[in-house]
Amino acid sequence: MTAIQILKRPDLNGGPPAADDHIDLTLLDVTVDEPYAVWLNDEPAPVTLEFKKLYTNGVLKFVRASTDLEVFIPTDEWETMRSDGRACRIQVVGRGAGAIEDIDPLSLLNPDEPNIKPVEKKKRLLAKKRLDEARVLRFLAMAYDETPAGYGHKGVNDFIKTALEGTNFGWTPSAGALLRALERCGEPGNRSLSAFLSKRGQKHGGQRWPDRVLEYAVEMNATFWAKREERRCGVIAEFYDRLKKENERRQVEVAKLNETRSERGLPHLRAEEISFDLKALPRPSKETLRLWINAGENYWSCKAKYGEERARRRFIGRGRPIKATRALEFVMIDHTRIDAWAVIYDEDGVKVLVERPWLTLALDVYSRMIVGAVITYENPSVYSALLCLRQVVRRKNFLIDRFGHHKGATDGWGKPGTVIVDNGWEFVGMSFQVCCEACGIDVIWAPVKSGEFKSYAERAFGTLNTMLWHRLEEGIPLKPDEMSALNLHPEIKAIHTKEWLFDKMWAAIVTIYHVEPHGEEQIVPAIRWRASLLDKGRWTVDDVTELDKVLGRSDIVLLTAEGVRLHNHRFHDQVITTALLDRLLRFAKKRDQRKGPKSSGTIPLLCTWDSSDCSFIHVWDFVQKKNVRLPNIHPKFSSGLSWKTAAEIMKFRDERNLAFHTDDERYAARAAFSRTLREKIPFIPYRDARKTAAELDRPQLVDGDTVVRVKAPPPIDGSEPTDIPQGLPAREREDDRLRDKAPRRGGAAASRKANKYRARNQARRDAERASVSDPVKKPEKQGGEIAASYAMTTEESLARLAALKKKMGA
Repeated sequence: MTAIQILKRPDLNGGPPAADDHIDLTLLDVTVDEPYAVWLNDEPAPVTLEFKKLYTNGVLKFVRASTDLEVFIPTDEWETMRSDGRACRIQVVGRGAGAIEDIDPLSLLNPDEPNIKPVEKKKRLLAKKRLDEARVLRFLAMAYDETPAGYGHKGVNDFIKTALEGTNFGWTPSAGALLRALERCGEPGNRSLSAFLSKRGQKHGGQRWPDRVLEYAVEMNATFWAKREERRCGVIAEFYDRLKKENERRQVEVAKLNETRSERGLPHLRAEEISFDLKALPRPSKETLRLWINAGENYWSCKAKYGEERARRRFIGRGRPIKATRALEFVMIDHTRIDAWAVIYDEDGVKVLVERPWLTLALDVYSRMIVGAVITYENPSVYSALLCLRQVVRRKNFLIDRFGHHKGATDGWGKPGTVIVDNGWEFVGMSFQVCCEACGIDVIWAPVKSGEFKSYAERAFGTLNTMLWHRLEEGIPLKPDEMSALNLHPEIKAIHTKEWLFDKMWAAIVTIYHVEPHGEEQIVPAIRWRASLLDKGRWTVDDVTELDKVLGRSDIVLLTAEGVRLHNHRFHDQVITTALLDRLLRFAKKRDQRKGPKSSGTIPLLCTWDSSDCSFIHVWDFVQKKNVRLPNIHPKFSSGLSWKTAAEIMKFRDERNLAFHTDDERYAARAAFSRTLREKIPFIPYRDARKTAAELDRPQLVDGDTVVRVKAPPPIDGSEPTDIPQGLPAREREDDRLRDKAPRRGGAAASRKANKYRARNQARRDAERASVSDPVKKPEKQGGEIAASYAMTTEESLARLAALKKKMGA
C-alpha cells in the first residue's frame, strides 16, 4: 500500500494564505474533529489523524492526536486515498486505527467442513457465535434507536421479544446486554457491526491474577528471553519455587496473626477475613505459563535471545529480488560446493584423491538463463569468478557442437551490463573491481547475510542439486549426520572426474533446466531469452582477446629499467621496457623518483595477470590505451606454470637447497617437485591433500577463446537477433586506471587493530634507532695528505723546468 506524502503548510509553500474561518465542506464527506486511520510515510501501521480545516487552495489539514503533528493533504489525493483504502473513517469513539478490520475470517468459514481438525472446528464455531451475537445486538440497537423502550429491564425484555419475532436469529440477549451495547457501541445513526464485535468477547485474563503473580510472570518472561541458555522448563521451575516461598511466608504471617488472636482469646481468622496481601497466591498451570512466555516473543526479545540474524529472518518481511527488463541487464554470479564427489587420477590411472569441487554459476536475472558455469577444485577466488565471466561473454561452441541449438537452450552468452555478487573476498578485492570497470560492467554487491537478494542463483543451486547431483552414485543427498546415521559413503563409490561432472551438468542445464518452466511466473529460460534478444538485441564484446587482457588478477607494480617485479618473478624485455619508459616516464611524479644520478626511472602501473600462467603479465599503457605484454625472464621454466605452483616450487627449492640458476636446474627442481607432490598425497593429512588437489588439476582456458564476434544462425521463422557491439571502456579513460584506496573492511574494530599494530611497529623501529650508537666519523682520505707532503717548492719547480728545457734543446 502506498504511503502519502506529508506536505508543508500551504502558505509556506507558495500557495494562498491560509484562512482561519470555516470553509464549506459540503463537497467533501469530512467533518471537523472527525478521526481517520491514515497510512503515512515510514509508519508500519495506520495512524489516527483528526481533521481540522480546509484551506482555500483545497488542502486539508489534519493533526495527529498523539503528537500534534500537522499533516496537509491535497483534496484530489485525499479522495483517492478514501477510494483505495489508505484513509478510513473511525466511526466509534475510543476505537484505534488498528481495529478497522474486526470481522474474523474464521466466522465466514463452514464449521461442518469435512477433514478439519476438532481444534479448527472449535475456533470456527466460536468465531461464528461472536459474529451472530454481534449481528443480533446491532439489529436490536438500531430498532431501539427508532422506537426507544426506556431503561427498565421488563420493558427492554418485552421490546427484545417483540423485535425478534419472525426473525431467524438463534440467540436472544438479555436486557442488560442490550443496554450495555447501546451505551458502548456507537451512537444513534452510527452503529457499525465492527463496533459490536470489538466490544464483545474481549477478556483480560491477566486481571484475574494477583499483582504478585503477574510480577513473577514478568520476571520469568524477561529471564527467558534475555539469554540463549535459558530454557522454558528452568524458568517455570524458578517461578513455582518463588511462588511456593511466597505462599509459605504468607502462611507463616497468618499463623502469627492467629497465634496472637488466640492469646487474646479471639478465634482464628476466617478465609474472607484474611487481608489480600496475605492470602495464598493461586498457582498457574504449566500451560498458562507457557502461553505467557510465548506472548513475550517479538523482534526485540528474539534478537536478545537468539541474535539479530534469527530475529530478522523470523519477523522481518522478505525483500523482493532485483528485477530486470531485458536479457543481460543483470547477471548474478555466486559460488557453491557441489553435493557430489570427484576423483583425481595420476598419470598411471591410480586414484589419488577424492574431493568435492566448487561450482561458479552466472545466471541472467531476466530470463533465468544460466550463461556461465565452471567447476574447479579451487576455493572461491578471483580466478574462478573471472573464468566464469570469460565463459559468459563467449559463444558456447562446446554446447552447440554437442546438442545443436536445441530450442535456443545453448544460446546463453553475451556481455552483461551489471553483475550482482556477494561480499566475499574474491569480489570486493581490487582485481575483480578493476576488471569489471575496464570491461564496462557495473558491480552491485548484495547486502551482507541477505540470501534473498540473490534468490535466483540460490534457487538454481537447489534445482541442480535435486535434478542432478543428488541422483549420482557419488552424490551427497543428505546432511553429514544423516549420511553417517544411514552408513552412506558415496566418496567410496566415486569414480568420475571433474570433467565428467562438468559434462553432465551442462547436459542437464541444456536439456532440462533451460526448456522447463521455473518459479511462480512459470518462466521458460530459453523462450524468454530468445524473445528478449529479438526485441532488444544482445550486448557483445568487440574483441574478446582484448577482454582477456583485462580479465585477471590485478595489482599496482613499479616499472623500472629492469622491468617489473611481482611475487618473486621478474618480467622484462629490453625493447618493450625501453619503449614503455620513453612514453610513460614523463608523466611520473618527480618527488617519487629515485635520487641517485645513475638510478632508474620509476612509474607505478596497473598490472593484470592470469592465475594459471606465470610466463607473462600485462601492464596498462595509459598513453596508447592498451595492455602491453611483458614476458617472464625465465620463459622455459614459467611456461604453462601457474603462480601457485611456481611459489610451491620455489619453497621446495629452499627446503631442499637445490641449485636454481640455469634453466636445466629449474627444470630439475620442477620435475622433483611434481614427483614429490604425487608421492606425498596418499600419506599427508586430508586437509593438506585437498589443497594439493588444485595443483594436480591444472587450469585450462575455457572453450571458444578464439571467437571474436559471431551471430547465431536464424531460426526457422526467419527472425534474427541483433548483436550490439560494446567497445572496451578502458580505452576511453584518460587516467592511469590506478584504483583509489578503498575503505578498510571490518569497521571500527579493524581500524583499532591496524592502529595498534602500526604503533607497535613504530615503537620497535624507534627502539632500534635508539639502541644504535652514534655513527663513527669516517677518516679523511689520505690522498690529500700525500699530495700535500709531496708538493714541490718554487725552486724545485724552476730547476725541473730548466732541466727539461736543456734536455729538449739537446
